[in-house]
Amino acid sequence: MSNLIRYIIQEDPEKQMKKNDLDYTKYSTSWASVQKQSQEDKYKGYKFSSKNLLENSFNSLTANKSSQSKDDGSFMSGISNIFNNIKSDEKSSSNASLPQSIAKTATEESSKIGNVFSPKSIGNDGASYKIAQNDKENIANDANISSEKFSDKELTERMLPVIKKMEKPLDYIYIDTTWNKTTGAGANVDDWNTFNKVNWKVDGRSATEEEKRATFDYFDKITSKGKQNVDEKGKLLEKNNNKADFYSNKSQLRISSNETDRLLRNHITKDIKYLQKEFPDFASYPPELQNVLLDIKFNTGNVSAENWPKLRKAISEKNLFGKEGILKNVHRKDVGEDRNLWAEQQIRNIKSW
Repeated sequence: MSNLIRYIIQEDPEKQMKKNDLDYTKYSTSWASVQKQSQEDKYKGYKFSSKNLLENSFNSLTANKSSQSKDDGSFMSGISNIFNNIKSDEKSSSNASLPQSIAKTATEESSKIGNVFSPKSIGNDGASYKIAQNDKENIANDANISSEKFSDKELTERMLPVIKKMEKPLDYIYIDTTWNKTTGAGANVDDWNTFNKVNWKVDGRSATEEEKRATFDYFDKITSKGKQNVDEKGKLLEKNNNKADFYSNKSQLRISSNETDRLLRNHITKDIKYLQKEFPDFASYPPELQNVLLDIKFNTGNVSAENWPKLRKAISEKNLFGKEGILKNVHRKDVGEDRNLWAEQQIRNIKSW
């Protein structure tokens, strides 16, 4: 009797099967549309590299990062609408197995897409992202270098704050250990043409040429005398032992923070050109080694084979950590321990070469 009653109140089986077919077509079409549109939108902001990675360019990272949550919201909103429709149909239909199956498939596919399009932070820079299909290649880069091609500008921007911090810029004129007129973060202003082009200030106003000339002449007498004490090969017999702050009240001329940065950029630019000439393969060196060589050049004036024979030999052999390797030969005698430790740590950070 109960089976007969159940048959009477049940909808026509043939009609129910047609309804289920329509439901499946509707959900499949909706899901495919959302999935296709999402993938098209997501691929617009990225470019493929030879390592099978989708990598954002630095110029568009900020924009991509801010729009990501909005795009993902739209994408998930479409999925949410499908799920809501599924739940609604489940309530109105006595046979809910088909929508549940579709929902399960949609959830699994959503998870797969989410894994592909979720950015993974690398390095210590919060703005650096790689989108990896191969997790083995999604390795943090301690040097925070995103581009695969060497860039003078990138090296400059990477090292400017490092050198500025280690040099502890001064806004007045002082004389360095080799009797050169210096200012800012180690900017050499020893000749008159260079000195005169600096944007010197006196009590907040621009210095007159007479004030510049008088100050230059005062310091030039001191530096010229110090440079005269040399041996037959022209090597200094005595260095200047006065600390920089000894000269803090010797002149009224001062430079601004912006002028310090401008002079520092010029200094770094010249040093990079020197390194590219001295090391023909400099552009292919690990970024950490580029950092150290730039700091050595900036700090000591050269990385010549005459003054750095062991370091040059280790570099030519790509000997990073051997007994006579690069790590053992980046130490400098006349710099602080923190600067030497920084250089050594940079070399240790090199993963491969």
